[in-house]
Amino acid sequence: MSIRSKGSAKADEARERLADELADLRAEVKALRTERKEAEEAVALRRDVERLKLEKDRLTEDNARKIRETEHKVGLLKKQQDHEVANARRETTLEVREQNLAADKQRFADEMTFQREHMQREVDRFDGIAKALMERLPVIEVSLDGSVPTTPRSRSTARKDD
Repeated sequence: MSIRSKGSAKADEARERLADELADLRAEVKALRTERKEAEEAVALRRDVERLKLEKDRLTEDNARKIRETEHKVGLLKKQQDHEVANARRETTLEVREQNLAADKQRFADEMTFQREHMQREVDRFDGIAKALMERLPVIEVSLDGSVPTTPRSRSTARKDD
């Protein structure tokens, strides 16, 4: 048994050495697997970081586009409001002018009516004065012989009849 024990001791030592090497190799494999897993996780994290950066850039651009669109719409609404205010001013001014023109036309028509009536009264008054003056003036008849006889008009004649 001693041969066997000697051989078995060598075999046991070889087995132990192989078992130790196997344990070391298993530890290395485990370390390599852990390292590979960590490397895969790092690559996945880098991909996620890049994907998130792209998504952030897209969202930032979308937000900037929305802000630009909103600012553009606000500008358009402001211009529209300015045009509406200007149009309302023009319409109001036009309405006031039309009302003033209508009032001026009415005042002019009233003034013309007044002037015509006034002138007619003056003409009638002057005509009355002229008629009264003509009645009071004597009738003069001139003959070629050089004498000038004067005779009163109908009024004078009316006095003679009294």
